[in-house]
Amino acid sequence: MKNRTKILFAETFERMIKTTPIDKIRIVDLCKKCNTIPQTFYYHFHDKYELIAWIFLRDFSRTYDADTPEYSISSIVDNLTNMNKLRSFYQKTYTDDSQNSINQYIQKFNLETAKIAVETVFKTSLSRKQLYEIKYHSYGTMGLFKEWLDDDTFISITDLATFQYDHTPEFLKIAYQNFSFKDTKFVK
Repeated sequence: MKNRTKILFAETFERMIKTTPIDKIRIVDLCKKCNTIPQTFYYHFHDKYELIAWIFLRDFSRTYDADTPEYSISSIVDNLTNMNKLRSFYQKTYTDDSQNSINQYIQKFNLETAKIAVETVFKTSLSRKQLYEIKYHSYGTMGLFKEWLDDDTFISITDLATFQYDHTPEFLKIAYQNFSFKDTKFVK
């Protein structure tokens, strides 16, 4: 039931953002369209930016919450293909540069999940050098992702996935290939 309510809010928000800028969407209006009250929304989400983050996690988990971990060009293609289905939604949420923007959320998500994966798989703390490599990789990946969102002729999904995989630091590839995202607090 809890997830059904979240899905209702997500689907309604996705429809609203097609015609209304993100900064103009009010929780009261979202709740009216869902035939519920704001308290119900706030039971599940802190604000609309947390809802946007949940939508991203839902899309991410469609690929990466399997019991058998896989980090490959194919899994990245699957993830980008899922996100491409909501391309307009992601384009509109990426134009928002507020304190709680989806880009900032995904950067934080990338860093935290990489840290957990590396430390879990290698059973050691993340080194400063590894942290810098993860950040460099994440910032580059997200920059290319944004360019791809803005112009789908810029690079194909397969080429973007191949480039991302080929430029993933080796230690991070190993960690991702041996780590189940399903067990993290992020993918629930």
